[in-house]
Amino acid sequence: MFIKRQLAIIVMMSMGFLALSGYFLNFSTLREFTDKDAPQWYMIIAGFAAFLGCLNLLQIHLQKVIRQQKNWQYSIFTLLGFLIMIVFGFIYKNVSSPWGAHLKDEASSFYWMYNYVYLPLGSTMFALLAFFVASASYRAFRIRNFEATLLLISGVLLMLGRVPIGSIIPWWVVLFMYISLTFAVLASKIKNKKIFFALFTLSIIIGLSLGIIFKWHLSTPLFLSIPSIQEWIMAVPATAGSRAIMIGIALGIVAQSFRIMTGRERSILGD
Repeated sequence: MFIKRQLAIIVMMSMGFLALSGYFLNFSTLREFTDKDAPQWYMIIAGFAAFLGCLNLLQIHLQKVIRQQKNWQYSIFTLLGFLIMIVFGFIYKNVSSPWGAHLKDEASSFYWMYNYVYLPLGSTMFALLAFFVASASYRAFRIRNFEATLLLISGVLLMLGRVPIGSIIPWWVVLFMYISLTFAVLASKIKNKKIFFALFTLSIIIGLSLGIIFKWHLSTPLFLSIPSIQEWIMAVPATAGSRAIMIGIALGIVAQSFRIMTGRERSILGD
């Protein structure tokens, strides 16, 4: 029990604080350990972990085939893929290159399997994600409230701003989108439909009149140019949101690392 629980926690806490202190304490020996030795240890441990993961995956699929569980036929292809890549990677090489270097030799069977079987299958899996993204976008872009409306219009502007047709859309179409978004927000506050449509029509007339007076058809303002709007969305709101997400992820990593190094996170031990 000590070796399985307490010793693992002690080693984990010691290595965590030792690696972390190398970035804050100015000791040459400690810095050398953090920069050179620790990454090599990590690669060795990661290699053993990957090996154990492969063995576990093989065991799961073998049991699935033996017991003929649901969709066990697919496990046969997984096992065949394992076997073929192991044979061409560790047992048989059809080129004169030395072992290890033959994996990157373009004439080797292993290289051919990787480039013409594995990579196309990976690209196919990523291509299938487009349909799931389209389905999720359809559900998210339903106009139910202000947030959904704002998401819909932002998505449309981004898509139009990245294609050639976006640069030829006239300014009055963008102005109409602005007015529609504004009145979509005010729709729940203006109960009288006649007043609502009257204000909506008046806003369009005023906007078109301003465009004619200031000759926006000759020199379109940046806030009415879809490519310019798309660049602003990517540079300001999207960047701010991405940084906020990264800060949240960093805080989560710090909190989880602290729990692990102090021995409070026991899920990694199987608890």
